[in-house]
Amino acid sequence: MVARLEPGDPVHVGRYRLLGQLGAGGMGRVLLGIGPDGRLVAIKQVHTHLATEEDFLPRFRREVQTSARVSGAFTAALIDFDVDSKNPWLASVFVPGVPLDKAVHDFGPLSTDQVRALAVGLAAALQAIHGVGLIHRDLKPANVILAEDGPRVIDFGIARATEERSELTHTGSIIGSPAFMSPEQARSEPLTPASDVFSFGAVLAMAATSKSPFAGSSLPHTLYNIVHTQPDLSRLPPEVRQLVEPCLRKDPSARPTPAQILDFLGPLPPQARPWSAAIHNAVHEQDAELSALLADPEATQIVGADDTTVPGPQGRSFDEKLRQLEAGSRSDPPKRRWVLVAALVGVVILVGAAVAGAVTLTGGDPTPDVPNPLAGFNTTKLRSIDVCAAMKDPLVASLGKWERGPISLSWGTCSADAGGESFDVDIKRTEGFRDSGRKIGGVPVLENPAAGGKSCERALLPAAAETQFGIVVQVTHSLIASGSMPTDKLCQFADEGVAQVARNLIAKVPQLPNFHNSLARHDPCAVIDSITVKTSIGEQVRGTPDLLHTCKWFSASTVTVNLWRDFPSVDPKPIHFDFGGGNVVDVNEAEMRSTSCVRQGVYQPSSDGKAELISVLVDGPTVGDHPEFRCHSAVRIVQNILENLPKASR
Repeated sequence: MVARLEPGDPVHVGRYRLLGQLGAGGMGRVLLGIGPDGRLVAIKQVHTHLATEEDFLPRFRREVQTSARVSGAFTAALIDFDVDSKNPWLASVFVPGVPLDKAVHDFGPLSTDQVRALAVGLAAALQAIHGVGLIHRDLKPANVILAEDGPRVIDFGIARATEERSELTHTGSIIGSPAFMSPEQARSEPLTPASDVFSFGAVLAMAATSKSPFAGSSLPHTLYNIVHTQPDLSRLPPEVRQLVEPCLRKDPSARPTPAQILDFLGPLPPQARPWSAAIHNAVHEQDAELSALLADPEATQIVGADDTTVPGPQGRSFDEKLRQLEAGSRSDPPKRRWVLVAALVGVVILVGAAVAGAVTLTGGDPTPDVPNPLAGFNTTKLRSIDVCAAMKDPLVASLGKWERGPISLSWGTCSADAGGESFDVDIKRTEGFRDSGRKIGGVPVLENPAAGGKSCERALLPAAAETQFGIVVQVTHSLIASGSMPTDKLCQFADEGVAQVARNLIAKVPQLPNFHNSLARHDPCAVIDSITVKTSIGEQVRGTPDLLHTCKWFSASTVTVNLWRDFPSVDPKPIHFDFGGGNVVDVNEAEMRSTSCVRQGVYQPSSDGKAELISVLVDGPTVGDHPEFRCHSAVRIVQNILENLPKASR
């Protein structure tokens, strides 16, 4: 359960001596520590790179401040924290027990009485969490501990501090555990406490059957089930189904509250051992392991560590820390000096420059501390935007109305002409762009120094943690216009254009028609299952987002998956290959001479003759005299994607 610390790891965090590592995730590490009073604590230590990102610490402060007020018999209470250290951390009471997912995996589903005990504990925990204004956001079996005397809910509220992180939205594009999230969470919509009630129902169903009622063959399939299909609850005992069914209603307002759930369940009879003998034995084995660890005088000795390391000061009391935290922006953090001194000097310079030059950008924001109103734009939200609808006429007042367009050739892009200038708005990667130091209504503006003399580019950064994609406005002097246009004039148009796009998006985010049933909403890096990646692309190869709807895998060959909308291609392929076992592929002569092969699948046709398409390109010279193998791989990948995607609405 507890892994030994590695060379270079700290021996102390705050006033806690470290005993080992309990786990790790996208937010940081979870460490087991012991306080000066002998109490065991679980310390969640945030990664350094998270702590230095814009907007993370304010979110983390708010969540810690609120989480500190949660109390209840079925939650692991927060007892200490330091949000101003190099690696911010918080410490909760360590609860010896077995995570629910491990218990079900190792010992089988819970009985009806055990599910009832679990339900009472979880509902009481949610009532305590919601009572201070928090939403858990990631209630899942791994965050439920089956302790000796009942369940405990852990990690409440902290998911919000990292919900805009790009690695969390890299595949799946949403925060949370897909099989246990609510429909509104799957759509990246604003959440209410009812979202946790939906997750509560899914967790109970899993505890009783060993499986989430929405689990599909792939991530997109699972998300589709959550949003669109009714769960199969036929395997649930009648008493459990009667509880779970109303919790899994698609409409949040139709779900019961935790208080109503507790009223429905009624009081539990006294239970000395609420779980099976196997689970209680596992808890006792864990206790024995912890006792041995505590009795080991070398438990925190690390090979190669500096023996002169001494613990830091005991630190302020919890109440004092909380008072300091509640002061928030009223006082500056007292620590983090050695990490951020250079950054703070840079901030002073940038703030001064931004204030002095705020009026140089039309619509610029002279108060750089205004929160980014587009901070919730993760990749799912970006894929949903109808870019042409955000290009309201006129985009630049001095150029008048659009003479051509706006017209979109693919999702996430739009083009239009006005006053002899061409405007292209594109949601794309912003590598090479630099921070201009300016903001529009709180949205950071980037500029592309490599755009060249014939065009100028500006970009909106929707979220500081989501640096991968930006909303880019490019202005190019139209080829049909007479004469030339100075670069500074083009950049003036780009500044005005990006300012207006920002205002339009802040006012209302236009969504693509029928987005929830469209191929446009899917993450192209998540549509191929792991077995097909392994057999058709390579071992341990991960897809890399290239464009908003394009993903690439780099192995012996390069595989590119593109989700788009166009007229389906019709290309006769007279050369037939039969590899046996039903594996056949047809190719043409051009493909036999090429190092690449493209195959296309139709996901959903439309009335205008176009269709939502899946395109797979396999490129690489590694197959020698058998280029047909590339086409065979492309065909298999297209077929796998179509199998994994939810059935299209016709």
